[in-house]
Amino acid sequence: MLLLTPVPVPVRVTVLARVLVLALPLTLVLPAPGLAAAGDSGEAPRPGSRVDWSAIVAANGNRAPDDLEGRLYLAVAYANQGRVPEAAREFRAIEAAGYSEFGREVIARAEQVLDREPGDIISLNLVAFAYYAFSNYRKSAECFERLVALDPRNIWTRHYFALSLSRIEQLDRAIEVLKAALALDPSNEYTHLLLGLAYKEKGWYILSVLELARAGRAVRELSTLK
Repeated sequence: MLLLTPVPVPVRVTVLARVLVLALPLTLVLPAPGLAAAGDSGEAPRPGSRVDWSAIVAANGNRAPDDLEGRLYLAVAYANQGRVPEAAREFRAIEAAGYSEFGREVIARAEQVLDREPGDIISLNLVAFAYYAFSNYRKSAECFERLVALDPRNIWTRHYFALSLSRIEQLDRAIEVLKAALALDPSNEYTHLLLGLAYKEKGWYILSVLELARAGRAVRELSTLK
């Protein structure tokens, strides 16, 4: 498994894509009934998702360790909360089980849901991650782009959109997506990390160093993943 070293070093964006998704499973399941998007609170807009991912974590946290459906709910929820080490742990457990045929069946079911409810953020997340797992980065990017429109203040959706774009050689567009994420939350260290690596890929070394210098916590978290 590829790991990011504890200090900022020249790492290709395509490598980071594999690191952040980290052993993404080849299967996804449909969301549990009753898990709906959170409504607007009337407060000033701030970074966050329209989906109450913490409720999904709470609903699935007590499932048995061998309950792969529960682990998947946790993985996707953690990913959308920016809890990268926790998401990595769940994705690795799912991958280790190996059930790609079932995953393809579930993707088909999820797409049926989206045919009826194209604004279903949870199902669209599952399909987006599934396409990425199957290395269909173009379809993954299309799904994450839809998610950015549906869940525009979710920083993490923008990160995965940028990663998918980097895998189909649309690095300039990925940089613009990351800049938009940074405008929403200038303190997000994973955004700085991704931007720094993207700038390195472009050969913009001074900009890369400046961004990587702001990514300390993200680098440290990734360095602990084994």
